[in-house]
Amino acid sequence: MAGESELLDIKQAAALLQVSEASLRRWTNAGRLASFRVGGRRERRFRRGDLLAFLDAPPAGASAPAAAARSGGPGHVCGVYTSDQARTRQVARFIADGLRESSHCFMAAEPEASRRILLELGRGVTTLKADLKAERLVVLRYQKTVAAQLAMLTTKFAEAIQRGAHTVRMVGDVSGSMLARHSSFDELAAYETELDRWSRRHANVAIFCLYDARELSGVELAETFQAHGDTFSISVEQLLG
Repeated sequence: MAGESELLDIKQAAALLQVSEASLRRWTNAGRLASFRVGGRRERRFRRGDLLAFLDAPPAGASAPAAAARSGGPGHVCGVYTSDQARTRQVARFIADGLRESSHCFMAAEPEASRRILLELGRGVTTLKADLKAERLVVLRYQKTVAAQLAMLTTKFAEAIQRGAHTVRMVGDVSGSMLARHSSFDELAAYETELDRWSRRHANVAIFCLYDARELSGVELAETFQAHGDTFSISVEQLLG
């Protein structure tokens, strides 16, 4: 049976949409995606036609196919922190969620910040050493220019897809980065705007950019949030540290 009425199990449906199984469970529980329960274990089955329709025209509550499919979570969002500890918690939580959903994760931060984040991750992610060895988690450093940073991310994301990643998560401490030290605020804003456009062309990528609220004026903070189109699709607790 190969038509639109073909029933797929949750693994097959997740592969078709290129999202995690956890995302499918969440969407079906919320009534955003139709599914059927079969057998004594009440396992989910999905009609191929319903999945294709979801991609073309998502149900109410889903902003767009790309936004709905990004790594089982946000697309391009901005968070702020007011202490090193808050930054560490936010980054570690985002990466841990991604690893649990079998995403390939990238973390960009300066060496000392990376060390603290990895220590925090090690307390809750028992597979951390294996994830690092298998490059399911890759630690990066920011480049000095916007062009070099975008080129690096494009290359790294492509490599992850070649290694078999269905979804990719990227989190970076922008304020504490080499990029911020060598760029004006206008250049950073242009970088974020380009990342926002880029992320919408790649539905399987979620990007979380962190900024130090102590270093931004009110106007700069407002412009930073405006450059992250999916920021307010997630809870305040995830955005603030």
